Amino acid sequence: GGLPGSRPPLTSYRPRWPTLAIDAGVLSVLMAWMVVGPLTDDDGFATTIARNAALTGNPGNYYRWWNTPETPFALSEQLLAPLTQLSLAPVWLRLPSTALGVATWFVLSRGVLGVALPGVAASARVRALAAVCLLAAWLPFNLGVRPEPYVALGLTTLLALLWRARGLGSLGWAALVAGLTIPFSPSGLLVAAPILRFAPRIAGVIRDSARDRAEVVTRVLLLGAVAATGLTVIFADQNWEGLVTATRLHSFFGPSEPWYHEPIRYRFLLSADQDGSAAKRVPVLLTIVLLPVAAALLPRRRAGVSGADRPAGMLAEVVGIALVLLWFTPSKWTHHFGALAGLFAAFLVAGVAMLLRKTSTPVMDRADATAGLAGAMLVVLAAGLAFAGPNGWWQPAVYDVPWAAGPIRPLGLPLDSPLLWAGALVLGYVLWSAPVTLVALRGVHGGARQGPAGHSRALLAAPAVLAVAAAGTSVVVLLGSFLAAPLRRPAGSLAAAALRQLNGDLSCGLADDVQVLPDGAALTLADDSPGRADGFLALGGFDPASAPPNPPGTGMSAHLWGSLAPGPRNTGTLTSPWFALPALGPASGVAVSVSGRTGRGNKLALEFGRAAGAEALPLGERIPLDVVKQDQDRLDGPPDYRPWRSIGLDAAQLPAGANRVRIHAVDATTDRDGWLAVTGPRLRSVVGLTEFLNTHGPVLVSWPQAFLFPCVRDIVQVRDGLAQAPRTIIEAPRRHGRLSAITTDQAQGGVFAAIRPFGQLYEVPTRLAGHPDIDWGTLQVSTARDAYTARYGDISGSAAPR
Repeated sequence: GGLPGSRPPLTSYRPRWPTLAIDAGVLSVLMAWMVVGPLTDDDGFATTIARNAALTGNPGNYYRWWNTPETPFALSEQLLAPLTQLSLAPVWLRLPSTALGVATWFVLSRGVLGVALPGVAASARVRALAAVCLLAAWLPFNLGVRPEPYVALGLTTLLALLWRARGLGSLGWAALVAGLTIPFSPSGLLVAAPILRFAPRIAGVIRDSARDRAEVVTRVLLLGAVAATGLTVIFADQNWEGLVTATRLHSFFGPSEPWYHEPIRYRFLLSADQDGSAAKRVPVLLTIVLLPVAAALLPRRRAGVSGADRPAGMLAEVVGIALVLLWFTPSKWTHHFGALAGLFAAFLVAGVAMLLRKTSTPVMDRADATAGLAGAMLVVLAAGLAFAGPNGWWQPAVYDVPWAAGPIRPLGLPLDSPLLWAGALVLGYVLWSAPVTLVALRGVHGGARQGPAGHSRALLAAPAVLAVAAAGTSVVVLLGSFLAAPLRRPAGSLAAAALRQLNGDLSCGLADDVQVLPDGAALTLADDSPGRADGFLALGGFDPASAPPNPPGTGMSAHLWGSLAPGPRNTGTLTSPWFALPALGPASGVAVSVSGRTGRGNKLALEFGRAAGAEALPLGERIPLDVVKQDQDRLDGPPDYRPWRSIGLDAAQLPAGANRVRIHAVDATTDRDGWLAVTGPRLRSVVGLTEFLNTHGPVLVSWPQAFLFPCVRDIVQVRDGLAQAPRTIIEAPRRHGRLSAITTDQAQGGVFAAIRPFGQLYEVPTRLAGHPDIDWGTLQVSTARDAYTARYGDISGSAAPR
């Protein structure tokens, strides 16, 4: 019963409470992850495409590629579209990926491992090992609305079907699964990996079921017809011309990398941002370093070693082929590794079981010990490299996880240090002969360890034990950090919003915690005193390429001073006249617009006073928070100080009894950015973002943000190649660099690229409630308006305006 391909005994599927408890544990983790887990970088992208398709019937790309459809890989958006009509709550839209994770668990634990490890697959220890490996590979990649969870389930199911195939019916189901997996994503190409590995078995089944060559050809054609169901899905509402056009524009605008640029994916994996988060590195690096270990140990099976090692070899071949096929996908982002989650988990389980089984064999040679030592050192390096990555995730404004900038060091434990893992290896030598170790190993590989405990056996078990420890640590760190995140900062928390939704309360996601600070009336001078302006120019002294809120001398720019002057760079000091400050309500405040640098040697403060006859008695000064100044610690390069921005203070921050305010500015630097410009003070109010958007639609939400605002119903529609002009735009945080304005970037081929050249965008000040230093994103009002009449008609020439 231990040979690959043999049917496992029925007793291996007999329910037992430990294995049922493990099933419940996996389901509980996946359900909890649906609530607290992170965003993927395309959740908003895919969701808005699906929303627009549900509203307009147009399955075109909402943001990019000139609105061409996602053909031939649009199936995930098509399945998502009807769900968006029921609710836009993230916890609801994550249900499919969670269900796919549950299905993948059962296919892996019963289908794949049931035939790969028939003697022990149903044991609690192997089931627990499988749970750890799958969670380590699934959690960091496959939550959300991207297509990888579908591909992961398809690949795992196909592997199980082909491994168990005994008749033509099994191949028919496998062909159907393969055909329906391809339309989800370019990574659907990976279905070829199990097909190539099991090609001899497929050919044997077809030959055995046919009486002559004609029947062989007939059966091949029938299987091809079943697999062609995928083409039916692809072209259900698209034609060949649409596919050609979409492919051409996708290639033109990109990303569309040639196969030999595959190392870019691994450069991203080792980067210091969300593409290279520690949890994403762990399953990939562990798999890569264990592949050569398995390859070194398996060839000796031909010299009489038991065929029980073959499952690990077969899975190593499938994973190796899949990693090679990944080279031919057009983009090189690390999220595509999520399609391999089931394969990674299956190989890790079989590889660990093979290594531990070998420790019980009566004959050990030097080659085995050498392979074990080399494997242990590779796992040590892989674990250190993995945990050196950050605990970084997409849109970090919605969760405050520990070790966001890396490395991962819980309680000061340096998980990023190979020395720590090497120390664990040494400790393993000490514990190797402990009775508890004997019991654990007996449960995993199905037999007791024979003979005296020696260094060779310990070295062979070392890579297996270390790999399981690294995978388990990754799962614990990941779950612990995201359970802690909403406790560390509830404001803006995605988990907190999901809990409110599950409780039946109305939740508008991130909008619940974003406050808009619209401008009010400009303050008037309290007296005729000119103030003091040494080195500051009145109504000038700013970068002419960046216009103030209003033309100098008018509106909010009626009073304006700046220190940018021609000639040698200079310094200066400004103390403005006193401005009359009316009584402020609790939802109001005072603000100014600034350009240039307010920190790093420069200073901008608002000084408050109380009228005392013809004079004003100073009550103290306050320094308003400038988010751009804070960005210098978060952005890769220096922030752009030139654009005018609003900064200010709430009524609660002002000194009691203040009814006068003036500006105190200091330019104490002479470098290129060492200047400062400021307008006179004005009032501002505080309103919730949802309230503001309800009267400022239609709204364009950039794709990095679009998953976070379920109450924004009045979105800009893209219908028949025409896009509405938005009145309000929500853009991504500045820390995303080029992605902060990608929705209106002309280089991206989006239908909203005309907003910037044909209109003007004005930023409305906002903040995350209680955390004004957090860059949640930006809110902009656009002056662009629709000024055309669209006519629709048939080729006969009849048309009607619409």
